[in-house]
Amino acid sequence: MLKISVFTLLCLFAIQADAQIPASVDGTTIDTNVDSPRPGQSVEVFVESFGLDLNASSIVWLVDGKNTGQGIGLKKILVTMPEIGVALNIKAIIKTPQGKEVQKSLVLKSGSVDIIWEPKGYVPPFFKGKLPLVYQNSVHVAAIPHLSKDGSAEIDPKTLVYQWKLDGKYVPDGQGYGKQSIDIQLDSIPKPLELEVEVYTREQSQNTSASISIEPVEPFLFFYEDNPLYGILFNKILTGRVSLKNEEMRVRAVPFGFNMDLKNDSNNYAWSINNVDQPNLLKNQSITIRTKGEAEGSSNISLDIRNQGAILQGARGQFTVYFSKKLSEEEESSGTIF
Repeated sequence: MLKISVFTLLCLFAIQADAQIPASVDGTTIDTNVDSPRPGQSVEVFVESFGLDLNASSIVWLVDGKNTGQGIGLKKILVTMPEIGVALNIKAIIKTPQGKEVQKSLVLKSGSVDIIWEPKGYVPPFFKGKLPLVYQNSVHVAAIPHLSKDGSAEIDPKTLVYQWKLDGKYVPDGQGYGKQSIDIQLDSIPKPLELEVEVYTREQSQNTSASISIEPVEPFLFFYEDNPLYGILFNKILTGRVSLKNEEMRVRAVPFGFNMDLKNDSNNYAWSINNVDQPNLLKNQSITIRTKGEAEGSSNISLDIRNQGAILQGARGQFTVYFSKKLSEEEESSGTIF
């Protein structure tokens, strides 16, 4: 019984040891210096071995069956990646001084992935530009992968597997099949947003990756005329010197990038006229400027916006409005200018 038990243990140990033998039983491997090569990229392919003396061995490199280099101790070569989905077949034939021959093969395919992002801060209607990422904004990020099995048609992005990382850590609920996009909420610490994504096929035969760094900035504001007939004139910013052409003008302050809920605005609008605070306008996004009789002169209008729900979101702007008495018909005909 003791002999049988010892024999059984030896057999189990042998099975476990055999299962742990690495794929490269000769101790020689072939690899690249780039995990996710892109089309047109130069990639270094190399062989390593702890069982062979590669420095004294003759090494022949074949790329798609063509001899691209050979020599004693030639342990690496440079290759240029082809178009997306086109396979590059690489083989290294190693012959030792003792006459032993070892062959190592590698198949490379290129791919790429674009990362696009869009902040969710406020912009006025019909805004055509791209808003920069603002402190404490939330941002929508999407991956546009370019992988192909045959070199002609790209693989459907919805059938790929995605792994998103933020600051080197996996994003919660940011990994999985078809997880092409995520939403990130910036915290109250002002720092760059370091994002990376790895994309691969279900069978892990192809993969690609990319990373971006986005530097958040302070939000800003612009002033526009709110015309009673045409509405807000977004085609012209009120800045610097502004002439009051009529007896009154309504001015609208438009914050860009702020986290805003139009139904429940959490911003405070601290208006100031000639350095005099206007506390009664604290929740007013607009202000009406009027002339006083026949007076002529100017007024400095300034505004400090602060988001009560996001301490890092604030902006300040100002302009100067100039007004003069209305010209009589006789003065207008004589060409008098004030």
